[in-house]
Amino acid sequence: MTTKTHTPKIRFTGFSESWIERSIDEVLTEEKRNIQLIDTESYELVTVRRRNEGVVSRGFLKGKDILVKNYFKVQAGDFLISKRQIIHGANGIIPQSLNNAIVSNEYLVISGNENISTDFWALISRKPEMYRQFLLSSYGVDIEKMVFSVSDWRGRKITIPRLIEQTAIGNLFQNIDQTITLQRRKYEQTQMLKKSLLSKMFPQKGQSQPEIRLKGFSGDWVEVKLGNVLLIRSMSVDSDDFDVDIELENIESETGIIIGNTSVRTQANSYFARGDVLFGRLRPYLKKWWLADVEGVKSGEIWAFYSEMIESEFIYALVQTNAFLNATNVSSGSKMPRADWSSMAKVKVFIPNSKKEQTAIGQFFKQLDDTVSIQAKQLKTLENLKKALLAKMFV
Repeated sequence: MTTKTHTPKIRFTGFSESWIERSIDEVLTEEKRNIQLIDTESYELVTVRRRNEGVVSRGFLKGKDILVKNYFKVQAGDFLISKRQIIHGANGIIPQSLNNAIVSNEYLVISGNENISTDFWALISRKPEMYRQFLLSSYGVDIEKMVFSVSDWRGRKITIPRLIEQTAIGNLFQNIDQTITLQRRKYEQTQMLKKSLLSKMFPQKGQSQPEIRLKGFSGDWVEVKLGNVLLIRSMSVDSDDFDVDIELENIESETGIIIGNTSVRTQANSYFARGDVLFGRLRPYLKKWWLADVEGVKSGEIWAFYSEMIESEFIYALVQTNAFLNATNVSSGSKMPRADWSSMAKVKVFIPNSKKEQTAIGQFFKQLDDTVSIQAKQLKTLENLKKALLAKMFV
């Protein structure tokens, strides 16, 4: 066999040997554990999510209810590939919780051998180069119905180190994955807390007081029309006079985090001021909002709210409530719905009669938003670190 030697850009101390190019057929073993389905027995079926999001249960069925009988048993540690979804990243390791589940011949079940560990293979499967090989070994005219040619794919090449180095790399990424999982869980829990508090700290339909109140405040809130308390800034300016240009895609959904390049010159020339609350009126279900800490220009698909009666931070919390978001559903357009202010302006909501309570609520949620933002950025940093290491620690 003719081999090529390569080395990655980043490497653990103690490893210096070149990695070796091998065919996929050399390093992976197909597992076929045929099973005779019994009508009265119950079997757990599994499937693989796209984008490397793992193997999950499809539920349990009696043998008599499984019409196609050519099924195979899988074991924890096997690697599962969906032959009809592999170009979308539908592959993953069978977890211990799904040991002895079954799959049809629509799936390829493989494991490593003396040349590669299944865990290391799972890392390789996430790389763009392997996605490309999956695509090259698939055929069909419809991207959603392309079929994976296992025989073609087996002849393709990958470059790998010895098992001892595979183990070291695998342990590193396992630790990174665990850290990412913990950080994502913390982030999601804070988001859930915020949603719960938004529900309980603003009056529900038919109520004039919230369920949870900050200390020192009491009494009914006042009912107002949105159009009587919120103003939309509409001043046109020369966009060249400002450094910040916000498009809808610059606002991350639900987090209020600004992403991407905000200095690209577009047709936008609608001014927003520091302290304005920007809200995406195009496809409002995307929940794009931002409390501006600078002045700049924005696209016409974004509203810039301000008020002479309500504190900016309270407005920012208000636009995230169900009462406000439900009002945006009264929209024009179907494929690309846009919230309609002429309708929304008539919608009634409750606000505190006291500006002190408005300020207190706004500051409370601003602090919570800051926490969410920090946690989101920490999660993104970890994900970017993993992505960078995947690019530099492999050949």
